[in-house]
Amino acid sequence: MTRPAVIAFNAAGAELAARVAPLIDGETFGLEGRAPNLDQTFADAGAQVADLFRAGRPILGVCAAGILIRLLAPLLKDKRAEPPVLALSDDGEIVVPLLGGLTGGDALARGLAAALDATPAITGAGARRFGLVLESPPPGYALANPDAAKAVTSDLLAGASARIEGEAPWLEASDLPLADDGVVALRVSELAGEPPAGGLLYHPKIVAAEFDRADPDAVERLDFALAKLGLAPQSLVFAAAPDGAPVDHRFRALLAARGLPLRLLDRRIEDGEEILQEAGVRLRRFASPVAAGDYGRAPGRVTVVGLGPGAKGWLAPEAAAALDRADDLVGYEGYLAMAPERAGQRRHGSDNRVEIERARAALALAAQGREVAVVSSGDSGVFGMAAAVMEAAAAEPARWPSVAIEVTPGISAMQAAAARLGAPLGHDFAVISLSDLLKPWETIAARLDAAAAADFALALYNPASLRRRQQLVDALEIVRRRRAPGTPVALARNVGREGESVRVMTLGELDPAVVDMRTMIVVGSSRTRVFARSDGRVWMYTPRVYELDGQALTQDG
Repeated sequence: MTRPAVIAFNAAGAELAARVAPLIDGETFGLEGRAPNLDQTFADAGAQVADLFRAGRPILGVCAAGILIRLLAPLLKDKRAEPPVLALSDDGEIVVPLLGGLTGGDALARGLAAALDATPAITGAGARRFGLVLESPPPGYALANPDAAKAVTSDLLAGASARIEGEAPWLEASDLPLADDGVVALRVSELAGEPPAGGLLYHPKIVAAEFDRADPDAVERLDFALAKLGLAPQSLVFAAAPDGAPVDHRFRALLAARGLPLRLLDRRIEDGEEILQEAGVRLRRFASPVAAGDYGRAPGRVTVVGLGPGAKGWLAPEAAAALDRADDLVGYEGYLAMAPERAGQRRHGSDNRVEIERARAALALAAQGREVAVVSSGDSGVFGMAAAVMEAAAAEPARWPSVAIEVTPGISAMQAAAARLGAPLGHDFAVISLSDLLKPWETIAARLDAAAAADFALALYNPASLRRRQQLVDALEIVRRRRAPGTPVALARNVGREGESVRVMTLGELDPAVVDMRTMIVVGSSRTRVFARSDGRVWMYTPRVYELDGQALTQDG
C-alpha cells in the first residue's frame, strides 16, 4: 500500500490530522488558509483529492463523509482497484471506511480505530458479521473466482455453514460459521482447477520460480512447468534470477503483467521443497505462504520524474506515484525542494551542473535494489534529467544489468507558459535553449536562425543569467533579422510558482534587461495573433488554419 494521505479542511481537522498521520505513516494535506502547519497545502479540494485517488493513495479525510463522497463520486469505476478512502470524525471517535473494502480499507479503519480508541463504522455485512471480506484475502493468498464472493457471502449471512478444504489460519480464526460438513466449500490449494460449486477457491502463494537466465523464453518455460505440475499461476509468490546477470526488459514486463515480483539471488534458495528442475527453471514449494521480500533483493529501478513547472496541481499522477514509492530522491537541490517529502525517504541533492554524475549516482543506488526517483522541473525529457540518465546508461551498458529505467511524462515550462497565454504554440513550433554551458553558441545561433527563418513559433529556454547576458542580445538580433518588429512576444516568468507574471509585447519592444533564468520567452510566428477580451485579459495564439494560394488549410490537411 502506498503512503496514505490525511486531509484536513479546517484548523481543528489539521490538529487531528497531524496527530493521526504518524499512526499510519501518512502525509498531511491542508486547505490553504484554513488548515495550517501540515506537510502540504491545496487550494482546490476537488483537484487535490482526485489527484491522490488517481495515484492510488489511501485517503483519510478528517471531515464529514459526504464531502469525500461528493468529491470522488465521478471517479468511481472499479471497486477492486480503488484505494481505501476513510472519513474520520473531527473528534477522532468514529472511522468510516467509504471505499476500498477490497484493497485494505476495512483493515486500515480497524487499525486506526484501535490506535485512537475509536469506533470503526464497518458497514459491509460480511465484514461486520465475520470479521473479514471473503473477496479480499490477506497477503499470501489469491482468490481465483472473486465474482462468486458476493453470492457466497449472502449464503453464509442467510445461515449456511462453511467448510475449509486445506489450510488457511485466517479463515479458521474468523467468525465464519464453520462446520466439518458445511455446505459452502472454501478451498485452499496451490493446484489449478475449477472452484467448488457454490464456493470459493483460494490459491496460497507458496511456490517460487528460480531462473538461470532472465529472458522472455524463461517465462514461457515457467508456464509449461506450471501446467506440467498442475499448479495455478496465482500460487507463485515471486520469480528469481541470479544477482549480477542481465535482466531483459521483456522478461521484466512479462513478470509485471502476471503481477509477479522479481528477486535477485546471490545463492539458490534452500527453503522448502524442490518440485521441479528442468530447462533452466526450478520450482520450490513452501509449507505456507512466504513474502517475496524475505529472499534476495529487488532489481532496483530509476524513474525520471518531471515535477512540472511548480504548481502542485501540475504534478502528473504517474510522477506522483513514482515519488511516493521512491526510497531515494536524486536531483538538483532547488528541484528537490519542490518535491513532497515522505518519512524515511533519503534525499541526495547536488549542484545543477553535475547532471551526469547525478545520473550515475542514481543508477548506483538502484543497483543496490532501491527505488530511485531522479527529479527535474517541468518535463524531465525537455532539457531535463531524462537525457542525462540515458547518457549515463548508454556509456556503461553492462554496469547496471538489472536496473530498470523508466521516464514519466510531465508538464513542461513551455506548456505551462502557453496555457497562460492562450495558444501561442498552436501550430508548428521550435524549442531552443539559449544556454551555451552544454553546447557551443555557434550551434545555438545556427539553429535559432534556421527556426526563425522557417517561421516557427519559438519557445526559448534559459535565456539569460546574471553572468550570461550577451547571448540573449545576440539571439534577439538573429530573430529580428527574420521577424517583423510587430511580431508578438511573451515573457512568462515563474509560471506556476510564487511571483508568476506573464507579459505580452512585440519583438521590437522586448528589452533583454528584464529577462532572467526564470523567464520563458515565447516568440510568435508571422501568423501569431494577440487580442484582448472585454475583461481586459490579453490572449496570444497561433491559428491552426493556414492559407495557401487563397485556400484555407488546417494542420490536418
